[in-house]
Amino acid sequence: MTDIPRLTDAGRDLVEEHDEFQSRDEVLSLSSDLESYVHHVSVNDASTDLDALREAIERATAAFDTETATERSAMDSMLAPFVHRYYDIPPRIAGQIGVWQYLTLVEFPDYLVTRWLGHGGLKEKLLGEQKDLYSNQFARLWWGAHLTYDDDENHYFGAHKLFNKQRLANYVLDSEFRRCRPATLAFVEVLNAESGSTIDDVGSRFNQSLSTYQMEARTQRQFETQLENILSYVS
Repeated sequence: MTDIPRLTDAGRDLVEEHDEFQSRDEVLSLSSDLESYVHHVSVNDASTDLDALREAIERATAAFDTETATERSAMDSMLAPFVHRYYDIPPRIAGQIGVWQYLTLVEFPDYLVTRWLGHGGLKEKLLGEQKDLYSNQFARLWWGAHLTYDDDENHYFGAHKLFNKQRLANYVLDSEFRRCRPATLAFVEVLNAESGSTIDDVGSRFNQSLSTYQMEARTQRQFETQLENILSYVS
């Protein structure tokens, strides 16, 4: 059994009372107040290694210049597989926003400030919402890696492609097909080198077409063929 901590609703409400955070000290001061708002749940099929995750985060923040958009994307690309690997929890637990709020607000607030302060939406990335899990930074990285992980080949190439282009990551994690791994992998594979406008055009047509298919019955290659046809049409 592994105890998985999560921030309680009362802890979330305490953060919600704040306006958008303007400084590192604001976030770190609040973080120390939240330790008494943590609840633990015991999970059978889970394992976590916060020390290893902390080491990966320290390496990433030292390696990349967060004042540069492409380097912020590269940092996300590097960290997503580590978040997924070192916070190995089942999707039913990963679907609880409090799990990710604990990481952003109690364990790793300094990383969140480094990644997002001055670049828009720090409070959103600290909190996220139950109905929009992917707005929380750690949920975003974990789910992006989880949905693009290649079980057969045991690699995270899809996660690297996803997060190296923020427009692609944002589109996929907000899409209607985001919980269908073959569709997500296909979208990333076909569109990772395309412009933001092309991603939007192809994605819109792809989303519209999915209502006519049983997504669970289709393979990644079938989705790729469909996306390639749409890409040829809009190009």
